[in-house]
Amino acid sequence: MSDKVRNIVNIVVAALIIFGLSLFSLIDEDKDWSYSERRDLAKFPEVSLSGIFAPTGKTSVMNEFETYFQDQFPMRESFRQINSVGSTYLLGKKENNNLCLTDDYITKLEYNINEDSVEWSLNRINYITDNYLADSSVYFAIIPDKNYYLSGKAGYITYDYDEFIDRFRDSTKDKMTFVDLRDQLGIKNYYYTDTHWKQETLLGVTDLLLYTMTGKGFAENTDNTILCETLLTDSFEGVYYSQLALPVKKDSIMYMTGHYVDDLKAYCYDSGTPDRIDVYDKVKGSGEDPYQMFLTGSRALITIENPNATEDRELVVFRDSFGSSLVPLLCSAYSKITLVDLRYIQSGLIRYISPAMIGRFVDFEGRDVLFLYSSQILNNSVGQFNN
Repeated sequence: MSDKVRNIVNIVVAALIIFGLSLFSLIDEDKDWSYSERRDLAKFPEVSLSGIFAPTGKTSVMNEFETYFQDQFPMRESFRQINSVGSTYLLGKKENNNLCLTDDYITKLEYNINEDSVEWSLNRINYITDNYLADSSVYFAIIPDKNYYLSGKAGYITYDYDEFIDRFRDSTKDKMTFVDLRDQLGIKNYYYTDTHWKQETLLGVTDLLLYTMTGKGFAENTDNTILCETLLTDSFEGVYYSQLALPVKKDSIMYMTGHYVDDLKAYCYDSGTPDRIDVYDKVKGSGEDPYQMFLTGSRALITIENPNATEDRELVVFRDSFGSSLVPLLCSAYSKITLVDLRYIQSGLIRYISPAMIGRFVDFEGRDVLFLYSSQILNNSVGQFNN
């Protein structure tokens, strides 16, 4: 084949590929949501003369169209996976999309302590403590990220988690009791493909927290009753699974049933009135993010009542999504637990609540109070906790 014919063939093939992809993108229905990235996808921009001739920037039609085309590109997920496989197994990259795979565990890399977030988090925790918790027993626990247990073995660089946790402990030591969870956790407490921890592995964490807060461990509060592990799914694809875009091991989601857990009554106040919800929401468990089965996912204000409690004792937990799976276990020692998620405190009618107003909606008098946050949230908290 002559060079001229070869060039013509290459041009024709390239033109067919470009034309085919363009035609496919026009015919194919736009996607609303990216499961892999857990975000809304861009829509076709509204075209106007002023937008077309606007200076290049985030609001120009051309920039909006570029974002739209990137989000709606045909076979986008397949191309992402091809790129990830090539980068990892052919080029030998240790990280892909800022994610790293070690011993089947996917972690998101964070290189630095975010000073603004540390200050932001401490300001809000201290504000609530100073204004509402003078008569309460207050406790603070930080859940380390998976990187804490993997980075040394994997050889990638992360910030110093010990320094990070110790800074929060030292800054709050005069106001609350710090409960160190680091020795109670290990990499096997976390899902392979998700940021969260596994509920069925948390009895050691539960025991430490309950013993610190109530003087009795988990077994003493449950009369040595053994809870049962129930399987929800053995094909859980966590938030990191599709973001990494590599063929990796899937997870199983288990949840604890039996004894007092089956009789717990949970209510959500995000609408302004108490709406009954399931402690384990099987509908959410079969949805896009099965971890949301625990207390129906992200909620601003929830209460859980334990009619089998042996003591009339109450707990308030300021928490992120990690608390959704842990708190049902803590209910063994409490007649009522109130969960507050400051990240979502402005949803629905609850949008009128801020840390400065939380005392109108939550009674702290005589209650134990636990601040329970993951290091990932505390290190990326600016804008997470409302003013």
